[in-house]
Amino acid sequence: LPVFEQESSRKEKDVIFSYSNISRMVGGDMSLTAIYLGIMSVVVFFAASYSLWGRFETPDDVGHYPVVDPHECGSDAEKVLNVFEWSQKHGAYIHPNVTTGLFDLEGNKVRGLMAKGAIAQGEKVFLMPSNLLLNLAAVRSDPVMGKVYNETNAMHDGLGGLAVYLMRESMNKSSFWRPYICSLPSYVPLPIFFSEKKLERVKRQQLPEEQWRNLDNLMESRRDTIELKFTSIMPALFRKYPDMFPIRDFSYPRFAWACSIIMSRTWGKRFQDEVLRNKTGNLTTQVQTLVPAADMPNHLPEAFQARTLPSGSLFLIAHRNLTKGDQVYISYGPKCDAEFLAHYGFVPFNNTRVKCKHGFGFGNVTLEGGSMLTDDGKNTSMSADERVREWRIKWRAHFAKFYKMLN
Repeated sequence: LPVFEQESSRKEKDVIFSYSNISRMVGGDMSLTAIYLGIMSVVVFFAASYSLWGRFETPDDVGHYPVVDPHECGSDAEKVLNVFEWSQKHGAYIHPNVTTGLFDLEGNKVRGLMAKGAIAQGEKVFLMPSNLLLNLAAVRSDPVMGKVYNETNAMHDGLGGLAVYLMRESMNKSSFWRPYICSLPSYVPLPIFFSEKKLERVKRQQLPEEQWRNLDNLMESRRDTIELKFTSIMPALFRKYPDMFPIRDFSYPRFAWACSIIMSRTWGKRFQDEVLRNKTGNLTTQVQTLVPAADMPNHLPEAFQARTLPSGSLFLIAHRNLTKGDQVYISYGPKCDAEFLAHYGFVPFNNTRVKCKHGFGFGNVTLEGGSMLTDDGKNTSMSADERVREWRIKWRAHFAKFYKMLN
């Protein structure tokens, strides 16, 4: 991912001022943005996106890897085995007959988990204890980031707060999470990163035409979310902790990388937090959770999904009797092709052609008798779809100006 050059102190002040202007443009405390995000909640609950269409088809186009000293992480196979060893050292259970291997997939080699001996149907493949679940609980308990978390309300966000923590830990060679972070890809090939030409080609090759609009709406929602998370969280950190969060290191491309990791590899887990409780009115909130090793198996519709114990541990059992050389699968849950492509960057060859649950758009839905409130307080008969499109055009013009200034 590109890393921005060292910024002068004057330019850093200008950037922070620009952030403030953007925040005021959308309602000061992001209240107007919250209205629009409420309208878009059907789409954005999957979360995470990228911005500036087609700018980074290959995010590491200058040879930068998000993890510090990646050459010390080992080969792909070593990275997986290092995660196994590290997680077992900290209380995880991994079946002794589970290892990693390469498998043929439509002419390509893909890495997955492999049985190196017999594993009986119903046997636990792995069990990850709650201390190895990477979410806001880990951020809050961190000796350094815990203080930042407690002093910055914007950090109390399942996606954005975790993305900031993941960025920081990826640059920390002594991080507790380093074996796991080393195993993460430097680039998640999600459609949001594609050029327009590549996106059209992939859509035609991998999706039925009736799902093209589903994919477009899912991608647009991710762009909305990640831009808003970045502008609502990072200015506070740049302002309050300039030494801990230099702009040149905590860049937007790096933030997008962290969000793409979270978006494509997380489970939901209930989390109790006073700030989130005040926001949602609920005692607990489901937040994105990264789970080492559990994110390594490939998808098979008839396999089991990971389950959670009352203790908070996450585990997976074998869906059938496995012998040496068999692949160990997990189910990502029933999703249509557009959802798989948007969330994970691929459509499984063995997907069961599930129909999309909904259109991921807004049709002709309007508010309160067919009207919506505009920025100047006037009513309009525009549909929610039209209103969101108008908002996106305005928002992205401002965001693009800010992003250009960083370069």
